[in-house]
Amino acid sequence: MTVAYGEHPEQVAEIWANDPKAPLVVVVHGGFWKQEYDRSHCRGLALGLSTLGVTTVLLEYRRVGGGGGWPTTFDDVRIGLRKLVQHHPGASRRIVVGHSAGGQLALWAAASEPLPIVDAVIGLASIADLTAMARTFTSADNPVHEVMGGSPEDRPDRYDLADPARLPTPDTTVRLLHGVHDTVVPLELSATYTATHQGVTLSELPCAHFELIDPRSGVFEEVANAVAAELPGAASAVRRAGSW
Repeated sequence: MTVAYGEHPEQVAEIWANDPKAPLVVVVHGGFWKQEYDRSHCRGLALGLSTLGVTTVLLEYRRVGGGGGWPTTFDDVRIGLRKLVQHHPGASRRIVVGHSAGGQLALWAAASEPLPIVDAVIGLASIADLTAMARTFTSADNPVHEVMGGSPEDRPDRYDLADPARLPTPDTTVRLLHGVHDTVVPLELSATYTATHQGVTLSELPCAHFELIDPRSGVFEEVANAVAAELPGAASAVRRAGSW
């Protein structure tokens, strides 16, 4: 089922197993915030997590090249997440899972809300430090500069508001998972964020970037377990996830 949370065609979300009382898991996809990378590449992740007995939602948002960028992309994620939580008031638990750039958006959304609207953030290969990520690119094609409208030096005010590394720790559980062989988003971004944000945990896994969102991969059980550990009756949920 696809629902709209705004008037723009990209302001939509796909929902699986829409049980009003089940835990709510919102998936925010990555793709360097670019228009050519939409939610379709994270459907496997969303479908895989739906087997945990949760209501799974795959959130879409406007991206660079399609009306996104600062602040539109960020506004969409905030508005979409708020509306999804509001429309599932009976959910026993509210979790947001973000991959890559979606991990940055998930961490940002949880940290920037005045009151917690989710109970846990699960970041998968997250761009947890926008400033450091911007400096990894040596060519003119810099997706961080594109989404933020400039470099950290050009737009320090925007980075202060959007960079998870510059924001306080979200008032919720934060679990990060990152592949030690990731050549897209450096593991150091998650490691530094964990070291500077109290209470955050990091699991370093034997994989690259995309295995974390592939239910067929050897490490997806770890992703499912991280989500399951945040569910009511966590011990039994983790046992179910372990059968993958």
